[in-house]
Amino acid sequence: MKKIILLALLLPLFAFSQPIAQKKGKVMKKAFFEKQIIENWEEYSKAFEYADYQKIASYFTYPLTFSLLENPQIIANKKDLIAFYKQMRSSVQDGYKYSLLDKSRVVWLSKDAYIFDATYSRYNGDYKRIFQGRGIYMYKKVDNSWKMFSVSSLPIPKKKDKKLKK
Repeated sequence: MKKIILLALLLPLFAFSQPIAQKKGKVMKKAFFEKQIIENWEEYSKAFEYADYQKIASYFTYPLTFSLLENPQIIANKKDLIAFYKQMRSSVQDGYKYSLLDKSRVVWLSKDAYIFDATYSRYNGDYKRIFQGRGIYMYKKVDNSWKMFSVSSLPIPKKKDKKLKK
């Protein structure tokens, strides 16, 4: 009788523990991938900071689309991408020194594609923010590596002044 009671008490623990462990494993795996995604974007940002065009190009697959506010472009190859980045880098804000990620969100489209929604700030040599931007970076898996195939910049909505609400 004691064995039956003990079994009745312990059975639910074993019966329901497997799905919880599997769910926890999926959450941990997702968090690990999202940490890698952020680190990958930060490396890309660092390559932009140092004007390392070969490194920048290594983060993309072709053809790719660039939509910087009102000027969408299709870039067909590495040579065109490097020329595009040289032009973009030469016209970045005066005093630009580095960028930092403010906030981000990963949206999985499938097991082989995701969107990285990033809000970032650019700083000058005096550590003052000179620009804040938002980009939507679309990635797909190419030969077991994640590559960008679309980059879009979005305007950041202005915050409403609390004084005006009165």
